[in-house]
Amino acid sequence: MKKIFALVLAAVTLALCLTGCVYEDLSVKLNKDGTGSIAATVGLKKDFVDNMMAGSDPFEGKETQEIEVDGDKYIAYTETKEYASFDEIEKALAEMTYETGDFGEMPDMNDDADETPAEINDELSACEIILTEPVPEAAEIKDDHIFKSVKITKDGSKYVFDAVLKPLEGDYQGYEMSDIIKVSVSVEMPAKISAYKNGTVDGNKITFDLSDMSEELELYAECKTASIAPVIICGVLVLGCVVAFIVIRKRK
Repeated sequence: MKKIFALVLAAVTLALCLTGCVYEDLSVKLNKDGTGSIAATVGLKKDFVDNMMAGSDPFEGKETQEIEVDGDKYIAYTETKEYASFDEIEKALAEMTYETGDFGEMPDMNDDADETPAEINDELSACEIILTEPVPEAAEIKDDHIFKSVKITKDGSKYVFDAVLKPLEGDYQGYEMSDIIKVSVSVEMPAKISAYKNGTVDGNKITFDLSDMSEELELYAECKTASIAPVIICGVLVLGCVVAFIVIRKRK
């Protein structure tokens, strides 16, 4: 899971003018017993895959699905891993990095216009971009760690998820990486969320607002599970009353 967020951005040519070409979703689940899981989804815009991948499959060997995010369709795959403790989840999240890789064979942008597929010509017209230099092998991200810090704690019945997201810095062919990559992070807590920062809550799940990946952002959620202590105390009191009632009746 250390590099589950591997971002395949090498040879992204015309698609760079399409904001949110790459979609990344990270879903964390925390259980009452201190275990949990992380599910990571990686997606590419369907138009990019269909029109610009020259017939190659960037997800070869992986089971993919078509998903829709903010009105855009993506071809994506998901990987999930279970963890035995919150410490393991902390470590996995802290070590996650953005990486660049290889999309596969791309159309040659140095070919004559007559040899360029019609779909690519359409993208050129729509984006008003002309590439005159050879495409670099890979895009660069200045600091590839996703999180600056991650802390998950359980103190009695109180659970806290507190992480700081690093700004997504760097650029590619003049485009900010924070505009190219669309990211979402959500956390499912063991109980209804009672306090949070920078997110939208639905019961025990929070989805954080990462609309601006160029800024450092704290991701915080807190909840409290029902304590069994009051139940035990009430049970003891009831039992005591029953015993006292029986003793008094026998004395009579």
